Amino acid sequence: MDVSYYLEAVLFTLSLILDMTPRPLLIIIALFIIYCFHYYINAVRKPSIYIAHGTFRSFLQEEVPSLYRRYYPTPWCTGTHSMTLMRFYFKSKPHVDYERELVPLEDGGSAALDWPVEEPEGWGPTTPISLLLPGVAGHSRESYLLTWVQGLRDMGVRSVVFLNRGAGGNKLLTPYSYDGYQNLDDLRAAVCKIREKYPLAPIIVGGTSMGGITLVHYLATYGRDSHITAALIQSAGWCIFESIKSLSKPSNMIFNLYLTHRYKSVILANRELFEAEGMDVDVLLRCRTVQEIHKKYVVPRHGYDNVEDYWNKLSPHRQLLHVRVPLLCLNAADDVFSPEKSIPVHLTEKNPNVAFVVTAKGGHIGFMEGMNPKKMGYNDVLFYEFVTMIRKCLEDGELMLNGQWTNETTNVSDAESRKLYPVWPRS
Repeated sequence: MDVSYYLEAVLFTLSLILDMTPRPLLIIIALFIIYCFHYYINAVRKPSIYIAHGTFRSFLQEEVPSLYRRYYPTPWCTGTHSMTLMRFYFKSKPHVDYERELVPLEDGGSAALDWPVEEPEGWGPTTPISLLLPGVAGHSRESYLLTWVQGLRDMGVRSVVFLNRGAGGNKLLTPYSYDGYQNLDDLRAAVCKIREKYPLAPIIVGGTSMGGITLVHYLATYGRDSHITAALIQSAGWCIFESIKSLSKPSNMIFNLYLTHRYKSVILANRELFEAEGMDVDVLLRCRTVQEIHKKYVVPRHGYDNVEDYWNKLSPHRQLLHVRVPLLCLNAADDVFSPEKSIPVHLTEKNPNVAFVVTAKGGHIGFMEGMNPKKMGYNDVLFYEFVTMIRKCLEDGELMLNGQWTNETTNVSDAESRKLYPVWPRS
């Protein structure tokens, strides 16, 4: 075979095609090819996995294949800003009807649980439950939660969305709202209500952003008595100082303004209550940044010494050593709410119950994948695979309802955990 003959024929044919193709079209084709190379080299990567050797790692390797395959972010919005913003417009929002159950709190306030009304036949007292925790002022109509509720239902998992004080139309009954750190008793009351209603069902929690921050504090505080079997957290901020620093950059101010708007929506919805307490609501509504909201609203309302004291207490990274149940944490390296350098992946070496998954792209709660972002994103697939893994471990007797592996113990006792991290005193 004369290879040179065929090579000459190919080159001749290619030259004819180039001569017949208009120059503008050639430029477009060239730019497309260059972008494809750039996309594949810089955006399409396997996530970085951080976890110590142990039972949890073994099951993740066997049962969660998405951890070890390439993540293909939506090609036309790979940037952190576009990925985060486009999620609001393109992520599908399945229709879900909820029935609200109020959760009375000791101080006279009220949280709530939104239960999907429709339940398939065959669900019973042992059907797994997924408790979903939204972000700041989040509600059960968030696109990422609607996707999870529908997906979990198709998997045979009962879901319920936790609503903090003042969120999702849940009116404040006291002047104390949600700050992410002092409200652990609120989450505790909700979890205990679920456990009382379904004492034999495993509870697998999905926490998003601020909901994930609260979840880490909760798991560290209550240890084996948390009533939680396992948990997954997506897009949580781990060092609030770094998060605020990132959100203060001019290029990220759009997210700062959005987060500020979330806080102000709760204040505005409960204006009469706050004004009755002597608060100047108009001053709060004029706040332009989340730093101002924290300084003028959260700090004085919740009794912190200053804004630095609040950010220090809210940062959950130091509590990971005391988590006693399987916890999978998903972050994107380009998340402006949680800069890559602040993700405490090194702590997984000291606690085999905690694993980190860090993707190169994904933005904040974005993780859209493929050309059609309406379909399941990487975070959705990962959560479903994780829930499936936990169910299998429970059925095989490898994991107990309290999140303890049957063949493994940790070197951090509940007593030591609570001694190192006492529950924040509440008035």
